[in-house]
Amino acid sequence: MENLPLSVHLLIHLVLAVLTGWLIGEKFKKPALGLAAGLVGGFFIDLDHVLEYFLVFGWHFNLGLFLDSRQFLESGLIRIFFHAWEYVPIFFLLAWLFRRKITILIFFIALAVSGAVHLASDSIINNYPIRNYSLIYRYQSGFQAKQLLNYEQYDNFLETKEHFGL
Repeated sequence: MENLPLSVHLLIHLVLAVLTGWLIGEKFKKPALGLAAGLVGGFFIDLDHVLEYFLVFGWHFNLGLFLDSRQFLESGLIRIFFHAWEYVPIFFLLAWLFRRKITILIFFIALAVSGAVHLASDSIINNYPIRNYSLIYRYQSGFQAKQLLNYEQYDNFLETKEHFGL
């Protein structure tokens, strides 16, 4: 599944985010709230790719460079700060802490579950081990693509860098 077009990859995340959020919202009789949190946790989590772009290139935005994932190629780093399993238990803890405020409870449960679904689907789609979606693991690896990608993936990474003359 590694070579899915970006549009299909994003569509999978959108459908799973909507479905997850809606199901959790329905369980609590607040489907709109569940849907909103599901979209934040399961779809808009990908905004960290934009953050990554700005960390590498500054405020100059070029859609072509972004769509080519040049931010990763240029830096050799994979930080993606929102893609992290560590947030899931934190969101569940926050849901428990705010359990008497049903709106906040629902929001954090939907955020946690939709985020977990996003990470699991990314792991399958991108053919990355689950551990690669740990912020701690990526930090311990220096966020280095060379440490995080398997041999074949890193070889493709280098070929793509060469293709762009980087």
